[in-house]
Amino acid sequence: MSYSAIDRQTFELQMGVGDQASVDGWLEAESLGDDRILSRSPTIRTRIAATLHRMRKWRSGVLCVALLTGLIALTLVTVFVGGRYSMRSAREEVPNDRPAVTPKKSSAPEGSITGDFSARHDYRGHPRAVSARRGVVAADHGRCSDMGVDTLRRGGNAVDAAVTTTLCQGVMNPAASGLGGGAFILVRLANGSAEFVDAREVAPAAANETMFKDRPDAAITGGLAVAVPMELQGLHSVHSRHGALPWSDVVAPVVPVAAKGFPAHPYLVAALGNVNQSAVLGAFPAFRDAFFVREGGGWRAPRVNETCCARPALARLLERVAKEGPGVMYGGETAAGLVLEIAGEGGVVSEADLAGAQATLSVPSRERVLGLEFWTPGPPTSALTITSALRILAGYDLPLAGSGALGMHRTVESMKHAFAARMSLGDPGPGSKFLDVDPVLQDLRSPSYADALRDLIRDDGVLNLTEYGGRWNVTAGAHGLDAGTSHLSVVDDSGMAVSLTTTINTGFGSKILSPSTGILLNNQMADFSTPGQLNVFGYPPSPSNFIRPGKKPFSSMSPLIVEQDGKLRVCVGGSGGPRIISAVLQTVLRLIAYGEPAFDAVANPRLHHQLVPSILYAENWSVGGISFNYSTPLLEDLAAHGHDVQLTNWGAVVQAVVVDPVIGVGQSTTPTLHGVSDPRKDGAPSGW
Repeated sequence: MSYSAIDRQTFELQMGVGDQASVDGWLEAESLGDDRILSRSPTIRTRIAATLHRMRKWRSGVLCVALLTGLIALTLVTVFVGGRYSMRSAREEVPNDRPAVTPKKSSAPEGSITGDFSARHDYRGHPRAVSARRGVVAADHGRCSDMGVDTLRRGGNAVDAAVTTTLCQGVMNPAASGLGGGAFILVRLANGSAEFVDAREVAPAAANETMFKDRPDAAITGGLAVAVPMELQGLHSVHSRHGALPWSDVVAPVVPVAAKGFPAHPYLVAALGNVNQSAVLGAFPAFRDAFFVREGGGWRAPRVNETCCARPALARLLERVAKEGPGVMYGGETAAGLVLEIAGEGGVVSEADLAGAQATLSVPSRERVLGLEFWTPGPPTSALTITSALRILAGYDLPLAGSGALGMHRTVESMKHAFAARMSLGDPGPGSKFLDVDPVLQDLRSPSYADALRDLIRDDGVLNLTEYGGRWNVTAGAHGLDAGTSHLSVVDDSGMAVSLTTTINTGFGSKILSPSTGILLNNQMADFSTPGQLNVFGYPPSPSNFIRPGKKPFSSMSPLIVEQDGKLRVCVGGSGGPRIISAVLQTVLRLIAYGEPAFDAVANPRLHHQLVPSILYAENWSVGGISFNYSTPLLEDLAAHGHDVQLTNWGAVVQAVVVDPVIGVGQSTTPTLHGVSDPRKDGAPSGW
């Protein structure tokens, strides 16, 4: 449990970590799932350890001086501001209807980003933060945000814009999402009500819980990895109830992009460059032909701004979908051809599976925490993990509970408690046919449960793994591989908001591209757990997430919509496996508790702890000329609290729209909508 600070420049020189290395690390982590990259050799953790070993001799004198200075500074901080860390007693009852936290900033050193122009602009020079009055779309690629706003300009609402933007991202960001995947769609209507559309992929009827027991790699690449795709069903479902424009008008704009291709962007170029060409290109020729460039006697990834990735078959399918609806994909000759192609790669998705694919509709819970209301969908999302952690923190005297080393220690401990309970969650299925999650959900929503977990938090150290989560703890096991994804947030001037997360799971999904449809298919079966199969960290699988026919794998995706006094305040979500949870949690804290500007709240570096493995990951990396760093004293202080602090070279990607002032029914003032796209990816928001 230690941390050794390294001068940033020396760190990069010693480790060979620059922009491209950091991008590669981020992409490899996405393709393997969460922090699996950190278990391999050579890894970032291994290189950090080697670097520290090489530097130990010459560092010793400097380190002693730094530690002495840190102790003096800590003493002064304790004397002069220690009273500010006198938090509310853990046992004090915190009413659920307490007034909203008054935002104020802390002077405690935390983290920072550097690279002014690069940080605040995408690779095209478009701003990563915009303010507008009529509507805002924040997505993983600026062109898709622009297309969403064009839909608003043509008379569409937030739902219309979300459909266009999602389809665009599936074409332009094929590593993360597309028609071959699934989605969670959280919608707040202008009248203040909300609904949740669950379009998560489902296990085929022929699937069973031991199908990957002796062949775990088959869950990641190839036909057996494919679950029944649901994204299009979800988009059509939400549009049929709430769209303002005709369905054809929101689908048609994406057709030319699929037909003609588009200028390759840095993230896509890096993602394709990260593909194991020797293993993939020969085995999946349709994938190769769609995304790679023929040069001489071989193949290469496209270069930035080189036109690439045209999928004429996908364009033809989208044209038919625009005119005839989603039934084109889920029935008839198209579905029959798709099933044959999946079967040819060893898959078991059937025509009956596609014909029976239906998105489900529910009312999300309205969680009142910190004087705000959070529209929060239940499992198979992880959104309640976030509100549970916030409820634990609500018992402290925010905003200080999340700032400074002690406050950040408490935030991390709250994360760990919430992740422990999350391990007992899974897809309950219709009528809880798969799993009874109600007891866990009752605790996650309970102030008394949050109080009990807060009681366990030690200000001077960490707990044993089995002490986190109360009765829901690590012994329940670990979930499957969960990574990749793409998120978008949309708000229009009526107060309608859409928080939508979509995925094909790990980078480029199963690598199967259907020649007849142009669809790149998911590998969502890897998100399930398999009996007797330890996860990458050596922990047993979670029975709550075992495969059953028709079941949905549990997910880290966590779309949220936040209100204040019944009026719209924030629309937010993220991509990046389990780090979605910690990223959205910290973004919301920064917005609500600290009053940080929207861009800073999204962009500033983050910590991540998911309980298993017992490592506190701190961002310390560069991408696209931007550096994300925490201060050395802060990290050393967290290590002194007992955390095993490890530097990490990737982070989740958040898209957010913040409303100021809030939007409410009958409100006369026109609020400003602030959209932010995370600089960790190629995104840029667009506004009108």
